[in-house]
Amino acid sequence: MLKQITAFAAVLASISIAAAQNVTMVSVSGTPEKTIDAKKAKAGEPVSVKVTSAVQLSDGTKVPAGSVLTGHIDSVTPSEKKSDSTLTLTFDKLQIKNGNQIDVKATLASAMTTAPGGSNGYDPGLARQGAPIDASSNAQSNMGGISATPHPIDGLTVTGSPHDATSGTLTQAKGNVHLTNGVVLVVSIAIVPAGAKVQ
Repeated sequence: MLKQITAFAAVLASISIAAAQNVTMVSVSGTPEKTIDAKKAKAGEPVSVKVTSAVQLSDGTKVPAGSVLTGHIDSVTPSEKKSDSTLTLTFDKLQIKNGNQIDVKATLASAMTTAPGGSNGYDPGLARQGAPIDASSNAQSNMGGISATPHPIDGLTVTGSPHDATSGTLTQAKGNVHLTNGVVLVVSIAIVPAGAKVQ
C-alpha cells in the first residue's frame, strides 16, 4: 500500500506510444468538476477534470493547476441488482488556464479518493503501460494543495491503453461508478501533433 501511494505521488511519467506517433505522454492528476455517476450518466454527455498539479508537457507547454481536461462519456452500463457497472470516457481537449485550448491524446491511469472510507475502487497498477515512475516525489506537494492522503477505492478498476480510441474504462464491482470531486484521477496526456491520426 505504501509503495502504491508513493508511486501515485509521481505526477510525471513518460511513455512512448505508437497511437500518437511516438510522442511523449505526461501524467497529470485532477478531480472531476461535476459528479460522474454510472446510474445517471448518458453516452455523449460532457465530462471535465480540473488539473490539481502544475506540469509541463513534452513540447514545453506549461499546464498550471486549474487547467481543465475535457471530453465525453462514450458508453455506460449501470449496475442492476448489485451487478458490476462500467463507464468508458474519452478526454481529447485541454483548456490551459488563462491560455489556449489544445487537442490531446489521453489515457486513464488510475483513480483514488482523498476522502476516508471512499466507496469506489481503483486499479492498483499505478504505473500502467510500462510507464517509469519517479517515486522520489512527495505526495502532498504534487497534488496541488490536496492534503488528504489518497486511498484506494474498493472495487473500482481502471483500464486504459494509449492504443485505444477511448481514454479508458472504469469498472465498479457490485455497484455504480461514482466519481466526485473527492476522487483524484491520474491521466497521461500528450499534445496531438499537427496532421497526426490518433486511433
